[in-house]
Amino acid sequence: MARDTDDSLSAATRALADATAQLTRLLGEQARQVVPEVSETIAASLREASRGLAEASEGVARATGGSRADERRRAKVERTRADLLAAAARVIAEKGYEGASVGDIAAAAGYTKGALYAHFASKEEVFLALAREQLDLSIDAPDATIPGVSVDGVDQDAVADWLCGTQDDPRVLLSLEFLAYGLRHPDASSDLAELHVRSHEVLADQVAEVRRARQGDAAEPGTTQDDYDTALAVISVLNVAALEGRLTGSERLSPRAAARVIARLLG
Repeated sequence: MARDTDDSLSAATRALADATAQLTRLLGEQARQVVPEVSETIAASLREASRGLAEASEGVARATGGSRADERRRAKVERTRADLLAAAARVIAEKGYEGASVGDIAAAAGYTKGALYAHFASKEEVFLALAREQLDLSIDAPDATIPGVSVDGVDQDAVADWLCGTQDDPRVLLSLEFLAYGLRHPDASSDLAELHVRSHEVLADQVAEVRRARQGDAAEPGTTQDDYDTALAVISVLNVAALEGRLTGSERLSPRAAARVIARLLG
């Protein structure tokens, strides 16, 4: 809408400047025939108005064009950054942080290493940006909590189906890479630790909602230590079901076994 307004304003200003220039010529000719002594004064005033309108038109055009160019540049930067992070997620999930190279990530995104370094100073910076994006997404997204778990109880089939889907999600392996990196690099651990704590709190709040709905008027308000403990147990079960179940193929470690355990943990 703003672009359409700028375009309309620029076009209108140019049209008015052209009309004023034509009027200057017409009145100048008429003034010389009727009142010669004032013709030059009138013509000079109109020429000044015409120049002012022309300059205004050029200013609007420059501002509008510059704004659009800036928008295009920002969009390109954001698109390139998103492409690089998506590629980093795939490559690091496949090869691990230590095994993935800057060249691997750039090639997977369809860019050169130079393009990657234009957006990130190092592989570490790419990885930490990816961690913040993935962990923030799991916290802020509407479906951040466990599908199939609600104040009405636990739908074991829905939980199991969701876990089956997560087994092939590269973010499952990325979660291990984030933990391992934070433990191996204490200087970068504070941001990662904060994000993991926040994700635990999100799940604990969901556990508390289920508990309060189950207990009714007798329920303790807020999120209790028991809720945090239950959330920790649920997270542990989820990790085992998604990773060990995928590795072993054992029914005892399957998503459906995990769904039964989660249903018992949540009462």
